[in-house]
Amino acid sequence: MPQETIVAADLVIPVAASPIRDGAVLVRDGRIAAVGPLSDVERAAPEAEVRRFAGHTIVPGAINAHGHLGFRRKDKPGAAPFSVWLKELISKLPEKESWTPEAARDSAREAIESGTTYMAESSPYGECLPQLAESGMAGTVHAEFFPGDYPGMGPQERVEAIFESVHKMRRGLPPRVDVQVSVHSPYTVDPASAGLAAARSREEGGRLAIHLSESPEEVEFVRGGTGGLVEIFGNNDWGGQGVSPVQYFEETGVLGPNVIAAHLATAVSETDLDILKATNTAAAHCPRSNEYLDCEVSPVPEMLERGIRVGMGTDGLWSSPSMNLFEETLVAIRLHGMSGASGLELATLGGARALGIDGETGSIEVGKYADLAVVAIDSTGDDLGMAVIEAAAGGGVAATVVSGEFVYNQTRS
Repeated sequence: MPQETIVAADLVIPVAASPIRDGAVLVRDGRIAAVGPLSDVERAAPEAEVRRFAGHTIVPGAINAHGHLGFRRKDKPGAAPFSVWLKELISKLPEKESWTPEAARDSAREAIESGTTYMAESSPYGECLPQLAESGMAGTVHAEFFPGDYPGMGPQERVEAIFESVHKMRRGLPPRVDVQVSVHSPYTVDPASAGLAAARSREEGGRLAIHLSESPEEVEFVRGGTGGLVEIFGNNDWGGQGVSPVQYFEETGVLGPNVIAAHLATAVSETDLDILKATNTAAAHCPRSNEYLDCEVSPVPEMLERGIRVGMGTDGLWSSPSMNLFEETLVAIRLHGMSGASGLELATLGGARALGIDGETGSIEVGKYADLAVVAIDSTGDDLGMAVIEAAAGGGVAATVVSGEFVYNQTRS
């Protein structure tokens, strides 16, 4: 793409501002230099190439606040209670190594072709970093570490090892691709390692991804030290804390404004919501995965009412049917009775806020990266946000733009 390009459509929905009929976005050096009616933008940049998408609407690209790229639909463990699904997943890990790169590449492509421009990906030790880095998306890979893989090491040594690995993985990455750490969950990471990793992440100004209060089995493990997860992780002797997973991770020192907590789908109490608000911990909502794994419904409306930052996440293809974040958002809209405008914000600017990147992306505003999704819709309805999400969920994304570059374009505009 030339250094200055105008991307125009019948409608532009900036999310942070009112929709613009016959709108346009001026892209200069990968960022948004102007947004407004096409006639005004053309006057501001008369030499710029115009890419006109008739019959389409431009919205911010989707922000996937929690995804796993390294899975495929084939071999998917059957829907079951979480611990049964997890046990089957673990049994497949030795054979999975051979096809994980291909699965990650395919998942990334599916995300891009459905309008995702930023992905917060979690994978064991960051194994899917090469595929995210080559995909064209912006994003962060959160390297999950498991203390049981460090025999003979204490918590401090384990944390030093994972952070040293992450620092090495950052070398030579393309712009807007990063690696951070993930404290996987309360039932896989011991409290000392979890607390030290969280402290180290805060010290380095990093972002920490976690799974939290996902399943009934997780709640049972943390509260009573019993249940299906104990049968899988028999050596994890820190269960039975007598509190909720949210309270436990607060006491462990994990929660904070740099933390994105995925799922929060089971037994999330008023006290837990107060803790999330007080610690300014963000949430990633993955309703289809939660339903598949027999979890409860995340109290997203209550979170939003409290001012807790919430974004949308697809999780991965072993617990969710697609990597289409707009499809995921449509499920959330129907589940919680949201408006289309609220859902569109959740999928874009909400996710950016949850990840702490809303100063750079998530809405169509001057100075932000030109991260855009171009969606084929009839832009004359009453609920434009709903129309966009329904169209994008149904395969209507015609083009995806990341940092001003068309990483996907099924048209010849």
